[in-house]
Amino acid sequence: MRIAILGSVVLPVPPTHQGGTEWIAFYQARGLAKLGHEVLLFAPKGSMEEGYRLVEIGPTSPRLAGLRGASNNLEEIESSRKLRQENVYLAQVIEKLIEFKDEYEVILNNMRGEAVLLPVAKLLGKPLINVMHLPLFDELANLFKKFNTSIVTISNAQRKSYPDLNYLATVYNCVDTEKYTYNPHPLGDYLLMMGTIGRHKNQGSAIRVARKLGMKLILAGKIRDQDYYEELKKDIDGKNIIWYGELDFYKKVELYQNAKAFLFPILWEEPFGLVMIEAMSCGTPVVAFSNGAIPEVVVDGKTGFVIDTGGGVEKADEKMAEAVKRLGEIKRQDCRNHAVDNFSVEKMVKGYEEALLTNWL
Repeated sequence: MRIAILGSVVLPVPPTHQGGTEWIAFYQARGLAKLGHEVLLFAPKGSMEEGYRLVEIGPTSPRLAGLRGASNNLEEIESSRKLRQENVYLAQVIEKLIEFKDEYEVILNNMRGEAVLLPVAKLLGKPLINVMHLPLFDELANLFKKFNTSIVTISNAQRKSYPDLNYLATVYNCVDTEKYTYNPHPLGDYLLMMGTIGRHKNQGSAIRVARKLGMKLILAGKIRDQDYYEELKKDIDGKNIIWYGELDFYKKVELYQNAKAFLFPILWEEPFGLVMIEAMSCGTPVVAFSNGAIPEVVVDGKTGFVIDTGGGVEKADEKMAEAVKRLGEIKRQDCRNHAVDNFSVEKMVKGYEEALLTNWL
């Protein structure tokens, strides 16, 4: 097949720091190219070219060109500036899709802003398969129905609210188990939570659990919700509760490998949770609230614990603290095996190839 993979207009593919979707797009492109398919990867300048052809979009790292945040008073006043900038790069994607229309047969989209791509793909007469890295919502679901868009979900949980869409397959995200290597004997005595600082991620619960247990907690990730971070800051003392910000790859792996457990007390309907399989690949058990895809990713009682949130957040915090006390029941080798058996790069790429072939044929 000749495949156009739409990777990102925000971060390089793969990203230099944290960024889950961009890694998945990279593994898709490299893996499908290794299987003999002709791949065009649409991604920002500075992205990697490895066995596929790179179609560059925008300046080097658009996020560094202004998408990260306001850089002057005008941008602070104009609240839609970030959206308008990102739309500029989406327009460039559309331009390149038209320019290279004779060099691909199917579009595999990982970019947010998928709605604007649907009429373009129809006009070009190219099937578009949309990977749902983010949750569905009414307006987008209605548009998918209108265009009969083929959808790949990254968990079965994503389908619950909109069961009548044109779902092609569920393909779980992957972790590179050769990079996220197994550590049977963690050196640290800390709990870990990795992810953007935001109310829906609920770092507050992780902090309360760690304090209740008298354990050290390391938080890592960029700030998405400044107001929420200000609420948390009073507890981040740099000694018992530590925030590292956004990390490079090697520091991230080191923290995974040496943590006692990975906490994931998310409050939203999590589409997948890439950080969980990264932790398990390193042998670290996961203790997570049961929202969204968590029960599909974590094997309760074997690779960690899945916490029922039916009684509210306060009760769930108590259950999470009790689960951490039971970590001795979890074998780190089981965590590693689960990641290798179910979330390898090879398994994910094969899943995308089968989905593409089903659509193409």
